[in-house]
Amino acid sequence: MLCEGDAESWDSWSGISKSLVDQFRIDGHDVQVGNVDVDRADRWVAAASTFAFDRRHWATRYHLARVPFALRSRRARRHIAARRQWCDIILQIGSTFETGTAGIPYCVCSDSNIRVAQQGASSGYSDAAALTANEIEEIAGRELGVYRGAAAIFPLSERLRHSFVNDFGIPADRVRAIYAGPNFGGARVLPAPASRSGEGSPTVLFVGRQFHRKGGDILVESFRQVRRELPAAKLVIAGLPTGSVQGPGITCLGDLDKNCDEGWEALSRAYQSADVFALPTRFEPFGIAFVEAMHFGLPCIGPSACAVPEIIADGETGFTVAVNDVDALTNRLLRLLRDPALARAMGDAGRDRAHRLFTWAKVTQRMSDVMCAIVGEPDAAAHLGVGA
Repeated sequence: MLCEGDAESWDSWSGISKSLVDQFRIDGHDVQVGNVDVDRADRWVAAASTFAFDRRHWATRYHLARVPFALRSRRARRHIAARRQWCDIILQIGSTFETGTAGIPYCVCSDSNIRVAQQGASSGYSDAAALTANEIEEIAGRELGVYRGAAAIFPLSERLRHSFVNDFGIPADRVRAIYAGPNFGGARVLPAPASRSGEGSPTVLFVGRQFHRKGGDILVESFRQVRRELPAAKLVIAGLPTGSVQGPGITCLGDLDKNCDEGWEALSRAYQSADVFALPTRFEPFGIAFVEAMHFGLPCIGPSACAVPEIIADGETGFTVAVNDVDALTNRLLRLLRDPALARAMGDAGRDRAHRLFTWAKVTQRMSDVMCAIVGEPDAAAHLGVGA
């Protein structure tokens, strides 16, 4: 597995890469990882070649531009050369580098691409929002080369699968949506959800560090309207320092690290004590936080955009509302907070849906079905165009 960052660290790709590595090993596969991120002198070269006075523009160019792409690709090839003798297949996370291999098939796992980012540019929070039209087209050209050479592509959502097929022209039989599971940390046992009797203060939970991208300000505005109808209602925010958002009924728990015992216990208590999970995000490639809330049996409210409607079954496991629609969000919050029986029923349905679709065992099985078939064919690399 090749990715930017240490694939065995929870800091890499929001923990998704580690969850994949751990589950593949549980499944009995031999997995070695390689970090293709630039460092030392290469980092200075990448930074100098992508410099822009606007820091966001600079950061996006550093991640997606031509020179960093070439430097990561060189590192990827070195990792492959060192492991060529035992390697059956390469799993590449994202398209910010290319392996350039001949004879070893590679697959790409992705939560987004530049065309999806372009479609989400109006949100102001996708990568494309900081790029010029020419830069976007250059990136699209590099991504296309990566996708055309891949034996298979594993998008996290059906929405993204359609983009690979329709926007990049990749044959549909080479693209399979795999979804994602909850990043709870290795084999840690998920605590059973506490009984929610509907007594006490009705509580809404928000989990996210990027407060504005994930619509935290929208939720706070909506919650203030909720409090007019339900004065005892509470809003708990995990991901922001204590006191970052203030107001009646609002509590910030801090930036909880769910990969240490203290942080995990605090986050678990927050999930268990909540009645509704709300994340009205403006741009979200997938939305693992919804999956985690569903595993705790919480009904979820999220946007009717991006891949979120594939996670939340509207009217069954929660509700989806239009992006930035404070009134609609308020309406759905009040409906669930006023009706504990409905909230419990939707939460139970969400937990069932999560166990059925959104576990890492199910994810790696979907991937293994494809990769084992590729490895099992002696001429797989030739007829799938690997290395082209």
